[in-house]
Amino acid sequence: MSFSVIRKQAWTNAVCAFLVAVGAGHALAADTPQAGDFAWSANLGLPAGASLARVELPVQALQVMRSGAAHDVRVFNAAGAVVPFALLGGTDLSHKAPFAQTVSYKAYPLFSTSGDARPTRGAVEVRIDTGEQRSSAWVRWDRPDMKTSAADAAVAAQPLQAALFDLRAEKQSLSALDLVVDMPHNALVHIVVASSTDLMHWTPVATKGPLFQFDGGDAPANTTLDLLQPLQVQGRYLRLSWPGQTGVKLRALTGTVAASQTVAAPARAALPPGTPDGNNALNWNLPFATPISALHLQAVQNNSLVPVRILGRGEASQPWRTLASSVVYRLDGVGQGGSNPATALHGASLHSLRVEAGKGMALPDGGLQATVEFAPVQVAFLASGVGPFTLAVGRAQTAAAAVDASLLGSVTPAKLAELPLATLSNVVVQAQPSGGLNGAASRWLPDGVSLRSVLLWVVLGVGVLALAGVAYSLVRQMAAKR
Repeated sequence: MSFSVIRKQAWTNAVCAFLVAVGAGHALAADTPQAGDFAWSANLGLPAGASLARVELPVQALQVMRSGAAHDVRVFNAAGAVVPFALLGGTDLSHKAPFAQTVSYKAYPLFSTSGDARPTRGAVEVRIDTGEQRSSAWVRWDRPDMKTSAADAAVAAQPLQAALFDLRAEKQSLSALDLVVDMPHNALVHIVVASSTDLMHWTPVATKGPLFQFDGGDAPANTTLDLLQPLQVQGRYLRLSWPGQTGVKLRALTGTVAASQTVAAPARAALPPGTPDGNNALNWNLPFATPISALHLQAVQNNSLVPVRILGRGEASQPWRTLASSVVYRLDGVGQGGSNPATALHGASLHSLRVEAGKGMALPDGGLQATVEFAPVQVAFLASGVGPFTLAVGRAQTAAAAVDASLLGSVTPAKLAELPLATLSNVVVQAQPSGGLNGAASRWLPDGVSLRSVLLWVVLGVGVLALAGVAYSLVRQMAAKR
């Protein structure tokens, strides 16, 4: 073979390798996400005259988000370009006052006397309403230790299932009552709260959830009464009672100061029925990576009570880890506090969720209904380019594109949550592939790296190596002919 033929063949191979590399590079550049690549999208309607606006992600969008850090969120203009946008959540949406508690207040037990007998000097009368009847009880401000004097014993003083707290000097409004209490284990203790300014007339105070303490190192426990509404206690007494329940002894109370501003309401989504694992566990595979702020488990049948552990894992190959413990109960005849509240999960981003009954116990008959709560997420965006604008959410292995909130014009981050709200219309939901090679790759590839990008980089690398090999071969052949 002549030198000219060899050189021609070598250059032909080199050009082919170069074209392969260039084509792979162009394909890699074309791997930019478009609105149609996302599982959920909707048109954005801007308020009149607004160039900077915000929109809250609806729960339907949160249910398809594939990144725990919301990397797969985009705002497109009509040309398909991504406009500058920032994610708002947490402190951006709720400016809650720092957590604070009051001083500890002692519990003063109430007691009754038989017949018309009256206790010794120093006892103060407390009027108690019991249905249609009103009766008298007594409190000794000088004896918070529940001990009675010999004179009181002589008039047959009997301790009541109630205690009194003097909160008249407390100036803060309270959102919860944290109790120091002795109580029977493995049972629900329902506490009734009332307030009064004169120990004669009492106003009921609505609370959420009973107290409980189950046996075991990581068993659920609760000694806090959450108030349904902030309570102003200045100038007031509180009476806590537990009628019909023995073995309870209140020792002290500490109030949680109510926040000056309310927290943004969470978004809620019901999960489909869980997959049973024996008779003591349920499993869920979650189609989203959105952080879960709380999980609300509800018993289907009445008269249900079981302590549970809530577990999760970020990948199917990972071991389960305990996220929280709680008690699921439903006691329709109890009235207030007849069912358990949601359990905080503190923003866990999960691939799978599991609920197990306490050791040696089974889940309630009829199973459990599970509802997840998401912290609200808003998107503040700059309407650059020509509309209409499109909000898109839900694409596996998508790189982050949000900018820092401080870069959106001259508006401070604190003011972004006060921007005018855009409206959503023309919502489009499409299924995203979850199985096969793409689904498997999404579980082991780094966040923000797609399988397509990896394959294109492989093709590009092969092209470059082929080009280098051809060049090396050409140099060797040319040297050999000299």
